[in-house]
Amino acid sequence: MRKVFLFLSLLLSTALLISGCQTQTNTPSDEENEQVFVFSLAGDPATYHPDLKTDDFAYIINQNVFNRLVKLGPNDNVLPDLAESWEFSNNDKTLTFHLHDGVKWHDGEPFTSADVKWTYDTLMAEKWAKSDNFTTVESIECPDDNTVVMNLKDTDVSIITKLSWYGTFIMPKHLYEVTDQTRNEYNQHPVGTGPFKFVEHKKGVSITLERNDEYWGDTPILDKIIFSIIPDEMTAYQAFLQDEVDYLGTGVPSTNTNDFDDNPDYEVYLQLSMNRLYLAFNFEDEHFSKPEVRKAVAMGVDRQMIYDRVANGVGGVAETFISPMAEDFADDRYTMPEHNVEQARKLLEQAGYTVNADGYYFSMEFSVFENGNYKEIAEIIQQNLKEIGIDMRINMMDYAIWTEKVKQNKEYQMTMSAGYQGPDVSGIAGRVSTHGSNNFMNFSNARLDECLEEALKTSDHETRKAYYSEVQKIMSEEMPMAILLDNGVKTPIKKYLSGVPLQVPDKAASGEFTYTQINK
Repeated sequence: MRKVFLFLSLLLSTALLISGCQTQTNTPSDEENEQVFVFSLAGDPATYHPDLKTDDFAYIINQNVFNRLVKLGPNDNVLPDLAESWEFSNNDKTLTFHLHDGVKWHDGEPFTSADVKWTYDTLMAEKWAKSDNFTTVESIECPDDNTVVMNLKDTDVSIITKLSWYGTFIMPKHLYEVTDQTRNEYNQHPVGTGPFKFVEHKKGVSITLERNDEYWGDTPILDKIIFSIIPDEMTAYQAFLQDEVDYLGTGVPSTNTNDFDDNPDYEVYLQLSMNRLYLAFNFEDEHFSKPEVRKAVAMGVDRQMIYDRVANGVGGVAETFISPMAEDFADDRYTMPEHNVEQARKLLEQAGYTVNADGYYFSMEFSVFENGNYKEIAEIIQQNLKEIGIDMRINMMDYAIWTEKVKQNKEYQMTMSAGYQGPDVSGIAGRVSTHGSNNFMNFSNARLDECLEEALKTSDHETRKAYYSEVQKIMSEEMPMAILLDNGVKTPIKKYLSGVPLQVPDKAASGEFTYTQINK
């Protein structure tokens, strides 16, 4: 099933869209006529290194500063980027990319196939954030400056989609080779090949990009992009309403989701996303090492209540262990357990717990970072678990602290996160395979790993489907994560904008503003 866009108001006129996609001349603009696009961002990036580790605040910026071989469009569609074409050979075990001519880094140095090879070789050797996407890559060759050859150990039907995803941006070899990746100065002043150049970062205030007039692709229309750092959701929302912000990167507050449906000054796009909200359990914790406890929590949490109170009609209650957006791979034979307080308490007693003097089986801590409606969701979960006899303390923390404590050090009992599960069904591996980059549960299952590996080797749909069905069966038995919601996004676009990614899904990456134009 392809992602479906529902247009809640009339589409922009054809003339407007066409004008938004046309290339403008690069003559310097008068200050009053400058195309300055303001995008609200909830926090400061810690690093602009696009591949080393996950930094959600940097991702949208990096999509405009760097390029990938192929890029992921807003409709989960794979688009050419630095590679203008590619083909498989040798029984699909050789993948050859043909690169665009005349590409330069922002510092004027030529881009070549050697940059691609260095990026991916280093990514795999150093186990950067998305290294688990490259387990099937045996070697990379560069027969000339414009050709990259990937030799695969086995057939990998998902390799192209993986190359379009997070953590696959091509890095400048000449600036990073033989340096400390964590301390390289260009982590704070990125140099890419993308449509916009990095200018400055004023911590807690803004990040500024300017048009790359020598961009190898379609010339950007905007003169500047300013990412305005506004941590508070309502403050960002008010800035958006007052036209101080052109694009609400922080998202519309859940209580205001439907405010734009009948507003003639906005186009509203409703999307069901591959992004899912879930609880994760630490398998090394004294309580959550027990499957009965994990299942009891999954059964005790009222997912419908969470959806009704915070989603405001967008997205849906999660049922299957693989996103329903993954075509027909989601297997409804293996679903999240229905909310059942009595049965959840029985599971806890089966695990050996008895109620103490305070009426609880045990106490635990829920580690959550501050983000949108997470506090409200945490409070609902807290009340739900109280009903099944678990005393849950909420520990709200800054995202950077959460990343270090939970994702890196795995010092937690239960946490909550959200994550994109695409663009290919194999994306689930990042969360549940033994060495998955987002498997911070300490979860490992040899048979599940085997199924994930074998599913990559076949292009036969039914065979792949069978492997992923078994993956979901194991997840339902082991319950490494309790999936709460299939997130949806309702995005209002100001009428004076054209060419934002949602409007040009066959040209732009999901967060790329090459084709964006302000029509005031």
